[in-house]
Amino acid sequence: MTVAPHMLRRYIVDRASGRMPRSEWTYYAPEAAAWIRADERTARRHEHHRRVRIDGLAWCDVLGHRTVVADDAALQAYFLTITPDDWQRLAIDVSEHPTRCLREWRAAGALILATVDPETEASGGPLSDWPTSRGTGPRSLLTR
Repeated sequence: MTVAPHMLRRYIVDRASGRMPRSEWTYYAPEAAAWIRADERTARRHEHHRRVRIDGLAWCDVLGHRTVVADDAALQAYFLTITPDDWQRLAIDVSEHPTRCLREWRAAGALILATVDPETEASGGPLSDWPTSRGTGPRSLLTR
C-alpha cells in the first residue's frame, strides 16, 4: 500500500507536536458527546469505554491503526536521520508541499537503504563481549 500525501502530513504534524504514543483506549464523555482518548486506567473508570487497538493487527505509535507510513521502509530510514529539533521544520514543509515532500523523502530514504550493505554486522554494542551461550563465559568455571 502506498502512502498518501495527507497521511504523511498527519504523521509529521502529530510527531512534531509530540502526540505520541497514540492512546489505545477511549471513553465516552456525555457532557462533550464525544469519545475521549485516554490510557487504560482512566478509560476503565468510566462506564462506556473501549479499546481502540485490536490484538494481532499492526499499530503505529503516531497514527494508531493506520500503519502505511510506519510500514514504508524508505520513509522510516529517512526519519531515522532526523534530529528531534527538525520535526517542526518538516511539519512546515509537509504542510506546504505534501506531495513533493513525500517524493523527496522517499527517494532520500531509498538512497540510504541502497547504501547499506546487508552483510555488514553491527559491532561494539553493549553486549558484544558477552558469551554467545550459557556456561561458556569466563565466570562459568568459578566455584561457588
